[in-house]
Amino acid sequence: MEHVLSPYRSILSKPGAAAFAFAGLLSRLPMSMFNISFILMVQIEYGSYEMAGRVAAIGILCWALQTVPTSRLADRIGQRAAMIPLAMLHVTGAVVGVWAAINQEPEWVLWIAVILASFQGPLGSLTRARWSHMLDSDEDIHTAFALEGALDEVLFISGPALATILATAVWPAAGLVVSTTAMVVGLAILLSQRSTEPPARRTSGAGQTLGLRIPPAIVAVTFVALGLGVMFGAIDISIVAFAEEMGNQGWAGLALGVIAFGSFMGGLMYGTRHWKTPLWKRLIIGTAMLAIGMSVLSLSVNMIMLGAVGFVAGIAIAPTLTNCDTVVQRVVRRDQITEGMGWLRIGQGVGVSFGAWAGGYLVDHIDAQAGLFLGAGAAVAMLGIAVLTAPVVRRGTERPGVASTEAEPPSMHGADDWVDTPPLPPNV
Repeated sequence: MEHVLSPYRSILSKPGAAAFAFAGLLSRLPMSMFNISFILMVQIEYGSYEMAGRVAAIGILCWALQTVPTSRLADRIGQRAAMIPLAMLHVTGAVVGVWAAINQEPEWVLWIAVILASFQGPLGSLTRARWSHMLDSDEDIHTAFALEGALDEVLFISGPALATILATAVWPAAGLVVSTTAMVVGLAILLSQRSTEPPARRTSGAGQTLGLRIPPAIVAVTFVALGLGVMFGAIDISIVAFAEEMGNQGWAGLALGVIAFGSFMGGLMYGTRHWKTPLWKRLIIGTAMLAIGMSVLSLSVNMIMLGAVGFVAGIAIAPTLTNCDTVVQRVVRRDQITEGMGWLRIGQGVGVSFGAWAGGYLVDHIDAQAGLFLGAGAAVAMLGIAVLTAPVVRRGTERPGVASTEAEPPSMHGADDWVDTPPLPPNV
């Protein structure tokens, strides 16, 4: 254990590192709590899963569309200059949302609230950019990114459970209050640390954009990401409803946390070895595991079965997301990674929006299991997409001189590459 922890001690001993790592973790709490907290608040106050799904869909779609622009903004003008106004927008949206829900205001007011709150900026990228600015060697940066990934998973394991407990046992809006407060306090500490902030890069750079000539392999994995998003959105709201039908809505957060923990373990195992299996085959295998796992999960008869199956199915989530990201990293130039990753985020965000809305409709008009069936159907469709587009992905990722290389080490990424990392499911 001492040998395992020593690399982390080494990087955290750098001046200011421990402080900004803690502050960054605190500021990222909305990534794992905001969406589920808003869904629970709307469902409890208005009594409609369909309405909660619609409102969540609007917010998630706007979040997906803002990821690349706000990431570039933070890079161009500096983290402090970009994040202060973005944080104010997020806080305004959260406050308006709580006020509207408590006073039973019309649904369009909630739409305005989640749109404002969606402009939270690249919360997942701020500390990663600081690590890259502070550290010199690929080994240290790899360690720092592994630490950030582990901290993210802690959020996605604990955040849903905390949000559900606060909403069901304390006050419907308590999760939003805690999430927003944590972000404000975390950002205040983080942005006050000017010595570790990367310098602003006000030039637009010489790199070209992908424009309308998007590589076919990126189109393929964007549709895979769309399927992932539909699955995430559907199971997010359906598990909350399923837990309520089983007589204990408070268990929903625990179940979502168990799925996230499965993804955490899957990501750890997947990242410990260099895979000789071609990337296009790994993409098919990952989606096949998700299709099987989510199909079995949709047949759950109680929360224990749902949690157990969810953990096993979740093991394939992080590897599948990693495979999609790796496809992008292989087929675009280094100065186009931000835009390439942006297509995946948009595809995933659109999928989650549809899944949340459709899942809420099915829950209200049929039952929670119908929403779980939607998630399973999305996973099966995703497998079909991976199989049908395998030749395209293979051609794009196995060009001469590319097939044998994995993603570049973090230190090789340029200043424009800090696009927000995808919050792991089921709280996109």
